[in-house]
Amino acid sequence: MEERILNKILSAKDSFEIKVRFNDTYHGDVHFKNYLDYFNDGFISFMKDIENPVESAVSSGIIFPVKNINIKYENPATFGDHVIVETKIKEIDENSITFLHKIYRESDKAILANVECVRSVMELESKKLLDVKKFFIDFV
Repeated sequence: MEERILNKILSAKDSFEIKVRFNDTYHGDVHFKNYLDYFNDGFISFMKDIENPVESAVSSGIIFPVKNINIKYENPATFGDHVIVETKIKEIDENSITFLHKIYRESDKAILANVECVRSVMELESKKLLDVKKFFIDFV
């Protein structure tokens, strides 16, 4: 059963749409820092899609801190664009989970950014890192 759950998570893929707001932009293009919000929204949507809403984990004292992030910007998004954030998992190990996010413009499918984000699973009160595989097996 554990292997089935991990395979389900590793094969999952989520898409989340965002409409670019005026205050996301700077001189007409989306400011680079806002892509962090976009991929984080993709993370939340992905977790909800695999039946592990972040809200329930956080309310039980578990958080998902970012350990490392690598962003490659390709093209700008502008005010009014509809962008899609695709999220999937690259790998899960005992101490971390690596997410891949592809952000692209819906109208022409132009890649805006590729993101690789490594997260931990942590008990908030004790600051203890949890076994990521065990967490997903228990919570999904």
